[in-house]
Amino acid sequence: MSVGRSCRVGILAAFALVACRGAAPPLPPIPSTAGPILVRAGDPPPVRDGETVVDRVVAVVNGEIITMSELEETVAIQRRDARPAPSTEKELNDLRRQVLERMIDHRLQVQEARKEKIEISDDDIRSQVDDFVKRNGGDREKVDAQLKVQGLSWEALRREFRDQLLAQRVKSRRVSRRATITEAEVDVYLAENRAKLEAGLKYHVRHIALLAEPPDSAEAWEKAKTEIDRLAGELRDGADFATLAREHSRDASASGGGDLGWLSRGELEPTFENPILSLPKGGVSAPVKSGVGYHLFKLEDREGLTAEMLSDARQQARDILFQRKIQERLDEWLEGLRRRALIAVRL
Repeated sequence: MSVGRSCRVGILAAFALVACRGAAPPLPPIPSTAGPILVRAGDPPPVRDGETVVDRVVAVVNGEIITMSELEETVAIQRRDARPAPSTEKELNDLRRQVLERMIDHRLQVQEARKEKIEISDDDIRSQVDDFVKRNGGDREKVDAQLKVQGLSWEALRREFRDQLLAQRVKSRRVSRRATITEAEVDVYLAENRAKLEAGLKYHVRHIALLAEPPDSAEAWEKAKTEIDRLAGELRDGADFATLAREHSRDASASGGGDLGWLSRGELEPTFENPILSLPKGGVSAPVKSGVGYHLFKLEDREGLTAEMLSDARQQARDILFQRKIQERLDEWLEGLRRRALIAVRL
């Protein structure tokens, strides 16, 4: 990865997700700037004698401009990283709009940080620069040469790092620190995702199968149903499952008392596995119909979550719920910033 790409990708990672907004308000005054002339889309270029239009404004955020060159530079990075990469003009234009929305959100966050007088120290910037050099090989002179080749300066890099830190800290102050997760929320999450937590656990089951032979005979199906109901009744009255399996089951496991051994989740079809896993230890299922006949299952034993596994699961649940809540609060906060902001887009 080139130095410029590494830097800008890091900056882009700090951008918030796009928030919903209404129609853009009238274009606010564009601040005077030194250097290239900046024009709005659709406006006649105000070219002075001896000057050339090299850039234009694509958005104004509370009086601060975002130029087409800034946008295209960021789009180029996103285009290289996109999988699959945009291949049509429509896809490329969609990407431009998405990137511009993120740039606007980032600009709003930096502005909010400045309003709250959040400060970034020189030591903070030095730390960012040192990390940047390490990520790009660790040789300061080589990194400096690569920056020059790509037309980047350390001064511009430090400004980008400062803006990134400002956005991170204002989000931490306004969003992250205000998000809390209760143990009740963790309990609900674990209950809703119990099957996923137990996905790697095994269970021990026995099986009785009575076949409808021939399978196209209604009489055979009726006979199998009557017989399976009779066996289910005997089991409810205390009969031994293994004994009945040896005497009546048509499955290959009959000689072993219907013992299927320890199975992993997914080894049996859901038609069979779901009723088995709903049983308590020692429980016997109601008759289950398949394409060949009727079946009874007994859950002999099952692996359970250990205390360590439950502890890890609770921590993972907290992390997931915290990130969800952070994202929800971030979306709400950004939407509020946009409602109060004067934003004009001329893409």
